[in-house]
Amino acid sequence: MINFPGKQDLEKLEKSDEPFCVSIYAPYIEPNAATNPNEIELKNLLREAETALLAAGVSPRDVKKTLRQAQALETGGREFWPHHHESLALFMHPKFFRCYHIPDHATPYMLTVEKGFNLEPLRAVQRNNKEYLVLVLDHKDTRLYAGDLYRLEPVRLKNFPGDMKKALNIDEYPSCRELHEIAPAYMGKGSEGYHSQYNVAEVDKQMLTEFFRLINRRLHRYLEAQQKPLILAGVNYLLPLYRQVNTYPNLWPRTLTGNFRRAQPDDIRRKAWNALAGGSTL
Repeated sequence: MINFPGKQDLEKLEKSDEPFCVSIYAPYIEPNAATNPNEIELKNLLREAETALLAAGVSPRDVKKTLRQAQALETGGREFWPHHHESLALFMHPKFFRCYHIPDHATPYMLTVEKGFNLEPLRAVQRNNKEYLVLVLDHKDTRLYAGDLYRLEPVRLKNFPGDMKKALNIDEYPSCRELHEIAPAYMGKGSEGYHSQYNVAEVDKQMLTEFFRLINRRLHRYLEAQQKPLILAGVNYLLPLYRQVNTYPNLWPRTLTGNFRRAQPDDIRRKAWNALAGGSTL
């Protein structure tokens, strides 16, 4: 799985100015035999690092401490090396070790031993990335995702109103208006229904609008701390209804149209990135 350094790790990497810091970038190699060339390549890189450290005058003890955790990866078997064309970025020092899986495109083959870590290849990958949110609108299963170019993951919010019937306390969708002493919750306190035929689409629109207001209110506290674009996804008639009640200023103008109830996150991610990058509205 793609993973970039978090804020704290990145600060540690940037501030490190110790001598004999080892940085390794190992591009993904497509396997074409029974052995995994990526594991072989890692062994070779670590041997080169050991030679370079010893040649620079580092004690064998400190060389061992520097490379110990990376060498443990060699025995990690199939679980260690990523299977989705991901490259490795390793940062090593006797006092510090980090391993990241990064996208394989344009990742250089590189081994440096110097004062501080070599972060430019990592920064180059991150410059091409951008974070965003996707709100998949649905009567029964509205979901929020957080993602970027490489991944999309669900955001779990407590008391998130994902189902319209549950959120509005509707036992069943009505088929005609009848007079009630107590109206359905979505109609508001003190409201009455009237015994007559009615436009099903109009009532559905009213319920959806109230449902989306609840979602917008629930998202407000979470989104107010965000600066990420929020992309809407759903069938055509849902999207303008949500836009009417939305209060988040970073709602993205382009949307994903269609039924996403059974869509895989990776499919949503590809379409969301296309919309974010300026592709046509989907």
